[in-house]
Amino acid sequence: MGRLCLGALITEAEQRGFWKLVSRIFPENVASRRLCAALGFREIGIYRRHGKLDGRWMDCVIVERLLD
Repeated sequence: MGRLCLGALITEAEQRGFWKLVSRIFPENVASRRLCAALGFREIGIYRRHGKLDGRWMDCVIVERLLD
């Protein structure tokens, strides 16, 4: 289901003239990182201590996909 939804988002963004999609993913969310990689996103960096979740500082992996 996630692959279908993200694929539809990519298609819609391209049709509307966007040139890039960006997102952030928790490093331990391996399934989301693999999904993004499979759909052409690349990991470009990490935000260290980006925010707190349940009182714990969390990092985020930054991903981007350039559109046609």
